[in-house]
Amino acid sequence: MDAKIIEFPARGRENRLVSSTARLEAIVQEVERIVADDPAAGFDRLLATMERMSDQLLDLACLLFDEESKLQARSAFKSLSDKIVETREAFEQLEGRKRT
Repeated sequence: MDAKIIEFPARGRENRLVSSTARLEAIVQEVERIVADDPAAGFDRLLATMERMSDQLLDLACLLFDEESKLQARSAFKSLSDKIVETREAFEQLEGRKRT
């Protein structure tokens, strides 16, 4: 009786890359739906989705880049996250002024 060796796919970098890319594609589709539905009403959802997208892009960067590039990507996405927070706060202030 001959034994067959069954090779299972390695659970490593390639699987994480495929999974991360799929999650990023889902986020892009969500952004497209938000913008198509009602961009003004979905602004907060859009900002939250952008934050998730930047997290996913950073995850991809960590899989693909060398250490120096990873640090640059982290810095860039931290800056983006800070800008999203500033934008959210500015719109909250504007909404507060409109209500009073």
